[in-house]
Amino acid sequence: MIRLAKAVSAAALLGSLSLPTMAADLRIATPQLPAALDPVVSTLGTNWLVAANACEGLYALDDNWQPQLMLAQSAAYDEAALTLTIKLRQGIKFHSGAPLAADDVVASLSRYRESAGTGAVLKALVASIVATAPDTVVLKLNAPTGVIPGLLTLTPASIMSKASVEGKSPSQPVANLDCTGPFKVTEFQPDRQAVLARFADYQPRGEPSSGAAGEKKALADRVIFLPQPEPSVRRDSVLTGAADIATTLPFDFYDAVKSSPAAVPLIVKDNQSLTMVFNTRKGPTANPKLRQAIYAALDMDPIMLAAEGNPDFYTLDPSWAPDRNSVWHTGAGAEKFGTANPERAKKLLAESGYKGETLRWLTSKDFYQQHYLPALTAQQQLEDYGIKIDLQVMPAAAFVQTRTDPDKFDIFSSFLPTYVDPVVIPYLNASYPGFWNDPRKEELVKKLATSTDRKARIDIWKQIQTLIYEETPYIKFGTEASFEALRKGVTGVTDSPAIGQAFFNVAPPTK
Repeated sequence: MIRLAKAVSAAALLGSLSLPTMAADLRIATPQLPAALDPVVSTLGTNWLVAANACEGLYALDDNWQPQLMLAQSAAYDEAALTLTIKLRQGIKFHSGAPLAADDVVASLSRYRESAGTGAVLKALVASIVATAPDTVVLKLNAPTGVIPGLLTLTPASIMSKASVEGKSPSQPVANLDCTGPFKVTEFQPDRQAVLARFADYQPRGEPSSGAAGEKKALADRVIFLPQPEPSVRRDSVLTGAADIATTLPFDFYDAVKSSPAAVPLIVKDNQSLTMVFNTRKGPTANPKLRQAIYAALDMDPIMLAAEGNPDFYTLDPSWAPDRNSVWHTGAGAEKFGTANPERAKKLLAESGYKGETLRWLTSKDFYQQHYLPALTAQQQLEDYGIKIDLQVMPAAAFVQTRTDPDKFDIFSSFLPTYVDPVVIPYLNASYPGFWNDPRKEELVKKLATSTDRKARIDIWKQIQTLIYEETPYIKFGTEASFEALRKGVTGVTDSPAIGQAFFNVAPPTK
């Protein structure tokens, strides 16, 4: 009875949108839509969902986590002159119809360069960005580096028309996404839907598709994102045919989807780390001994089991680059990861001077599996040690805003995918919420950013991860897979964690 009621509510929600029936609509049930489509204004990757399908950068990431040319036709790095010269592809148009030119690239990257998170990384590496010809952009670097191509694969580094970003600071969302991707936004209501239509003038690359790189095809006439915070509603949307794809499902739905005649499950292994992030600037958690005590108190297997529901869908893996296909995957610094050490926890708790203060932990049921369930289980474990946790559950938008104020939290829930390069991991930036500003970390990140030798860079990254486990500015619970439900007949969805939630090259069922 309950399941039927939820299935009906999902269908009623879709029907209330009064969308015309189209044979090639791809309807995607997702936990939430961003408050603004502009990927530059948020460091939260889930807020890049729509932009990842409408926008493109100079580079794109392939299935092996390697940056490949996208809007760039060619790139030449001159280590002696400290320049990266990029020539643009010809015949590329924005969704507004305007042609892509070097001035658009300069405007987009200059704005991104002033943003928080990975934008600050670009600013530290690049002294200037100038157009030297209508199709040529030159990045003048501050030091030798091999990081830039990887950095420019990120969604906030997408190229938008100069006209659309002019006068907009990095904290002011653009009015519309005037991008170059295979789909363009035609409607956006954050609490109801985002509709993207095939861009007729899109010019794909000729290379084979791989991750977000290579050829992209808009195989659906429209991609319609439907925010459905309740996971069971997303599941039932696919089981009843009201949606074609349901993203971010808890694994306790796996058996129902697998046994359904209408749907199939898709598992993406080594997808992302589930984490908690400390306020290292203010309050009790600014004390590293308290953070270390919390780490020693936690038994990770029950936390991950609560989140995933099945040990087949997670690993107790300590690497902060969770995909094992990444060159950055390592266990450095994490002896006996995953197992609680009660004696050490009690000793560190006493040394920290903790006096029973209530720690405010921000979390959100909008990220039910990644945020709420791990936090709830960790809270129960910590209270066994007398560590008081106020679990503050809030909508995603409020969560994102609250965590930027160091006076309003002590801990927040998070998750972290693999990045193309550790330099662009948001957690390592001192401006990222949590505000970890350790001089040893800053020096190591600087060395990582300015080194061009791959072996040396891997060794530096191992030193950084070791420092993370020593200072504990954040804690990893484990690595989760992800789970989506696909309506039978949907084709083209890949199981590569490198592509994220992008739906070009995906076709809806034939009707």
